[in-house]
This record gives sequence, C-alpha cells and structure tokens, in this order.
Amino acid sequence: MTATTDTPAQIPIRVLIVDDSRAIQAIIQRVLQSASLGPLSIELAMDGEQALRLVNSFRPDLVISDWHMPKVGGLEMLQTLRQIGLHDVKVGFVTTETASRHLDQARSNGALFVINKPFKDEDLLREVQAVLSGRGVEAASTDSTADEAARAIESDEALARLIKRLLQDIPFRLIPAPSQTLEDLKLPHNLAMYMADGRKTPHALGALDANACCILGGGGAQLQPAPVRAAMQAGAPTPEMMKFADEFMRGLAACLTRDAGSPEVQLKVVNLLPKPFEKLSTLMSSGLARSDYRLSVPGYGEGRLVFVRV
Repeated sequence: MTATTDTPAQIPIRVLIVDDSRAIQAIIQRVLQSASLGPLSIELAMDGEQALRLVNSFRPDLVISDWHMPKVGGLEMLQTLRQIGLHDVKVGFVTTETASRHLDQARSNGALFVINKPFKDEDLLREVQAVLSGRGVEAASTDSTADEAARAIESDEALARLIKRLLQDIPFRLIPAPSQTLEDLKLPHNLAMYMADGRKTPHALGALDANACCILGGGGAQLQPAPVRAAMQAGAPTPEMMKFADEFMRGLAACLTRDAGSPEVQLKVVNLLPKPFEKLSTLMSSGLARSDYRLSVPGYGEGRLVFVRV
C-alpha cells in the first residue's frame, strides 16, 4: 500500500456545525460551501454533548454553534472546551440569544463572534472568513475618500502585525473603535510619548487601558486565560505583563504615521498612570489625527487602545 501525503493546499478546513435544527444546519452548510473558502470538511452535531464527543476525533478549525439546545447548550459546550484545555478550538455562535450578560459570558470564554438569527449570509461569511484567514483584523467601515493623514497609525494591518509578533499563535481581533472616549478606557492607563529625532515637541501620544495591558502582557508571556482575566478584573496588570506591554509600546513607534521626509520616531517615555491624562483627552476631542481600537483575545477578554498625533 502506498501512503499519500496531503500538501497544505489540499488539507480541508474542518468546520463543526452544532444546532438542534437541521434546517439551520443546512443553511450554514450551504453558506460555507457556496463561498471560496477552499476544500471543506463539515461535521454536524445536534447539541453540545454530541459536539464535545466529536471535537477530539474531528479536531475542527471552527465550531459554529447554536446557544439553546437540549442536553448541553452552546455556552456550556464552550466552557467545557476551555476547562479541558482546548483553548485553540475557535468557536462562534449563531443564536436567538440577545441578553448582553449571556453574550458577555460567551466572549469572556473565547467566542470569536455572535450572530443573531435570522442572519444574512454575508454576515456569517464575513465572520467565518475573518476567523479562518488568521488576519486578526476586523476591517473598518471607512469612506474610500477618507483622508489618510487623519490617522495616527499607518494602517490597521501594520498594527496587527506588531500584535501578532507579540502574541505569537494566540488568536486575536483588532477592531477599529473610532467613537470611543478616554472614559471608555479602563484605568490605569499605560501612557506613551513618542518623539521624532531632532525635534523638541512630542510627535504622538498613545494609551493602553488596563485590560489591554493585561491582554498584551499576558499574551506576550503566553499565560493561560485565568490569570489574565483575574488581573483584568482587578485592574492590576502584573510587572511581567507590563514588561510586554511596554515592549509593545516601544515597537509601536514604527507604526505611527509620519510626514514625507520626517525623521525617525522613537518611544521617549512610558508610564502606568492611575488617573486619566487630561491632555490626551483634549487631543482626542480636538479632531487631530488619531486611531482607536478594541483588542479582543478569546479567553482573555477585550481591551482598548488609542493613539493621537500631536
């Protein structure tokens, strides 16, 4: 017998669809098969109990699950996956559940997306493509005529590459959040000042909230979710977390926008501040160049970042 070896291009994407409605199973399956996702291997489960039995043998790249099901529901299934150490199994929900406290539970346990029924095919496909592509970035909805000079960060992709280098194989989503205010950032704030060579005035300011410090620091240290969530809840990133958060802020200098021919930008100083920095609040509301984001990591939670050109 001659053994055959799959090349990476031939390895199918494994998707487990979990729903007690065969009609919904069929709809989700049709959406995936009609898209240009490449070869697919799809398994179906009627509830979370059956899904948990399949996970070990099937090893799905993505689980798309309902919430309310007999025997074991979607949230309980997700929590069980995390409790038995399967933190790398990606999970998203397609559900009628809308209660914010329940959906927050799903996200805190690592759900990458929640789509409400009835759903549009393109909405599901967009979320699935974002998860399977490994891009880590949720594209911003922007006007094609937007002035790029109004950005403090060169591009979302440049920032995502920096985060990926720090987090390594930990999945994440970088989500533009243009409407956030400084009050949305949980204290304390890790505030950074960037200077351009040869200039005496600051080039830019940046801030990570306490949650973002814990997420980036915990990810940099490759910590399990429990200590990261504990630090986030306490609003107290550990010294080890801050070492990686500061490293991130140092590397971010290369992502800041510069004028043509302007000198190199470097981190001048970074400090963890227990109170809001009013100057940053003023700059955020003045209409100057800025870039705002939410950073979400499955199992860890969500933090916020803001960068402003001075």
